[in-house]
Amino acid sequence: MDAQAKTRVTFEEYDALPETNQIVELIEGEIVVNPPNFRHQKTLLQIIAVLLPLDLEGELCIAPVGLRFDDGNSFEPDLFWVSPHNTACALEPAGRYWHGAPDLVIEILSPSTALNDRGVKFDTYEKYGVREYWLVDPEAKFAEVYRHDGSRFARVGLFKPGQPFESVALGGAAINTEMWFAAREGGKDG
Repeated sequence: MDAQAKTRVTFEEYDALPETNQIVELIEGEIVVNPPNFRHQKTLLQIIAVLLPLDLEGELCIAPVGLRFDDGNSFEPDLFWVSPHNTACALEPAGRYWHGAPDLVIEILSPSTALNDRGVKFDTYEKYGVREYWLVDPEAKFAEVYRHDGSRFARVGLFKPGQPFESVALGGAAINTEMWFAAREGGKDG
């Protein structure tokens, strides 16, 4: 049985990489690069279109913006939001990374990222106290929502198009996923 050797790097080594618009994450000390596909980016834009009218105070951040947790884990979630009252998450003085737990993290699943999004990222977001975590699957057309209960994530539910859910992190806003998965006229759903 051949085991592929992996080289671990420190956060300082990761931080020394040149700035890029590519999504480059440090996951358990390993540098992971995952260029998103069209469907992923289309879903991200549709989620943003649902969130922008909510006039959220605070900071709405879109990948590739760094979110640092510890020496081995610095992620670039597809989208995260930090409320103005959140003292657990702050922009570091250099302005390159947010450090700590945002109020909301949204990851759009793809075959190349789902294992990390459901595994080490889920565990890290839970450990550090992210208030809500949404996993959005554009292929299967659902959003899986988790809410932190003070010690761990509790699954709120799995929501298909036409099944809105309430986001406590967003002040009780009703979130309708219908638009996230809709095909646009004049374009391909791909």
